[in-house]
Amino acid sequence: MNKININFIPFSAEAFIVGGTVRDLLLGIAPTDIDIVTFTDPETLSRHIAAKTRGNMVALGKPGQSIFRIITKSHTYDVAAAAGPSIEEDLAQRDFTVNAMAAGLFLDPNQAPVIDPHNGTRDLENRIIRMVAAINLRSDPLRLLRAFRLAAILNFSIDPDTGQAIRAAAPLIHKSAGERVREELMKLFATAHSADLLRAMDKSGLLTEIFPELLPLKDCTQNVYHQYDAFEHTLKAYEFMERLLHAPDGLIPEVPNLKKLLLPAKRFSLLKYAILIHDIGKPAARTIDADGRIHFYTHETKSADMADAISRRLRLSNHSRQCVDFIIRHHLRPLSLFNAFRQHRLTKKAISRFFLKCHPLTEEILIHSTADLYGKGIRKNIREFTRFLNHIIDEYTDSFTPKKTLPPLLTGRDLIREFDLTPSPLFSRILRHLEEERFAETITTRADALIWVKNFLKSA
Repeated sequence: MNKININFIPFSAEAFIVGGTVRDLLLGIAPTDIDIVTFTDPETLSRHIAAKTRGNMVALGKPGQSIFRIITKSHTYDVAAAAGPSIEEDLAQRDFTVNAMAAGLFLDPNQAPVIDPHNGTRDLENRIIRMVAAINLRSDPLRLLRAFRLAAILNFSIDPDTGQAIRAAAPLIHKSAGERVREELMKLFATAHSADLLRAMDKSGLLTEIFPELLPLKDCTQNVYHQYDAFEHTLKAYEFMERLLHAPDGLIPEVPNLKKLLLPAKRFSLLKYAILIHDIGKPAARTIDADGRIHFYTHETKSADMADAISRRLRLSNHSRQCVDFIIRHHLRPLSLFNAFRQHRLTKKAISRFFLKCHPLTEEILIHSTADLYGKGIRKNIREFTRFLNHIIDEYTDSFTPKKTLPPLLTGRDLIREFDLTPSPLFSRILRHLEEERFAETITTRADALIWVKNFLKSA
């Protein structure tokens, strides 16, 4: 077992390290979260730990069922009262066997034998997530989702009997608070192995219990620009998004410029969440014209509106909710540029307009659109898209981004002083158009900008 320094915790036959802490130690992972249960007063033990670590202590949970959390610079300690009269009774109420192990504090915990009544060490060796008991999953339905999150984080498989129990209990997930579901989902999305687990979640029925808006995508046939129905396209796009974020090198060798779009890992979960629900408005927008052609006019707007309702249900922060809404609402913009590119009519002004409209989420939208297009499975479009993507990324990183740091050619004060204008929709429109012209390099100096505004006002 790996080692942790908890010498400052008084040795006691009444306290144990438990759960994920023991699991991680057995896996050779140094845990930053230390879980402790005690048969004495948890608050007294917590105050001792807080004093020794100079950490901040907070009480979480309901009165009488509190977990005391001590937060330090390097670790978080959660101290709770044991559930049941013995450590074995406590472990019997836990979710999965790999989390149902303990080590005593009355000995050196780094040398103590592992208390493992449910063969969690065996399941660690076999890389399996197995429930302790079906009733434990039903008692806290969030555990249904946690099975997939743990499987993704550890790259384990889910035991078939556990999968059956999840399938039977899937509708109970609605009893879990939206913010708890969100936290589990975002941890799942943050991993590099969540795409396969989403398919397993779908087979269990849990995915569409959490996102019933995905259900109508199944068997929603699409047009000639798609190889798959809307649901399979969504999962394919998600899978490609995951590979694009976690293993971009060599994924699209024809687009070396993708390396320039290095998004921070903290945004990965939100991007995967957005791609998962980006087409949920398609069934409502689906029409068939007189020639039998399928269309999805304004589906991006419908999808964004529906996505916003989901984000509110899951209690996303206002900032995260607005980012997802913006990405989905504008995810077709790169496709419009791509169509112009294929027809040799893509202008620098159209590119600069796109960058300005989508800033500061331009990179996210480009990554989203790339995953979206690859998820359609039409090889001809993919080959042509690679040339476009190289070009558009070059324009963004080598032209737009450096210019964005420069001061504007004219400011609002210039418009007031030179043209006696007052702030208004026209005022904002002039400044926006000036920015487009500057990034398109049709106007490069202040004098040119003044002339442009003068001519614009004459024709307005």
